[in-house]
Amino acid sequence: MKPEIYVFILSSYLYRCFAIVGPITEDFVQYLKEVEHTNSGLLRHVKSFDHTGSFGGKSFPQEKVKHSPIVFIHGNSDSALKYGNDQYQSGWDTVVQYFMDRGYTLAELYGISYGDRNMTQSVFRVFNCQDLLLHRQLLLSVLVYTGARHIDIIAHSMGVSIARAIIQGGKFTSEKESCDLGSDFSSLIGTFIAISSANYGMCSCEAGTAFPACDKEIGFFPGYCPRQNCSSPSIKIGAQCYKTKYSKFLTKLNKVHKKEAEFIASIWSKDDEVFLKGNLVWGKQTSLVPGSNIWKEYPQLTHMETKTETAADQFKIITSRSAPSAQTKKSYAKRKNWNFY
Repeated sequence: MKPEIYVFILSSYLYRCFAIVGPITEDFVQYLKEVEHTNSGLLRHVKSFDHTGSFGGKSFPQEKVKHSPIVFIHGNSDSALKYGNDQYQSGWDTVVQYFMDRGYTLAELYGISYGDRNMTQSVFRVFNCQDLLLHRQLLLSVLVYTGARHIDIIAHSMGVSIARAIIQGGKFTSEKESCDLGSDFSSLIGTFIAISSANYGMCSCEAGTAFPACDKEIGFFPGYCPRQNCSSPSIKIGAQCYKTKYSKFLTKLNKVHKKEAEFIASIWSKDDEVFLKGNLVWGKQTSLVPGSNIWKEYPQLTHMETKTETAADQFKIITSRSAPSAQTKKSYAKRKNWNFY
């Protein structure tokens, strides 16, 4: 090999080792093309976005994968990588860079965008077959491509519900469409970090069912409990409104009494402007994924900051399954008088 070619390859590899670069690498693209009839939708989707629309993949076929791969799933109207200057399209740049600064490479870190990355359209976004199937295929592709025994997932907001659905598998059905998400995938997920999720809906959707995002079937509808305040911290609320019927999609996810990963960590802010102060929905912590091994509540972080400003804790959870000041499921059950598996 000519020296100048070797230097070019080496410099390109080193650049990808230390800098976040999108879209997914050519090596990953070529792998997806090997089974194009299966991955055609994923390939078209990645191609439809710019360089901020996806990331991940080996720089060359022989590159070693030393860590369990991580798939990142962003929230409503966000992006795989930073898109523009809006805080709601901050992407995973900060978190991915934190991991790369500590030894991870893009061969171990993956993410794609979904939706239109337009915050003004966020109220019209619902769960759908396209987003679910694309992320399901990404999980399967990363697993086989890297040869890993299992993968980890870090998801934020709406991305947490997407992650839970594609891990559980089964059928997704709405009034407009139906699709098969495949078999249960939980045995192949090592650690799952759920950031600021809405597992029991959002109180801001209680009176907003005119917007698709708050839909009673495939949105974040929290249910309705007469003469009560949805976000109230009162202990009585939990007793009186515990059986309130909320989003059918979310209800189905929560009825599957099986953990989506070997280890689940839920983190959120009590001052989240999207979920309202306290993060409560009829007495339940909406960002606590059922079956979580540990949880952590932050003060004074915004909805997006729970993703961008908690990189150190995310890294700690992935690498050691712990985090400073994190609580266990037993401590939560004792504090809230609410048992969960």
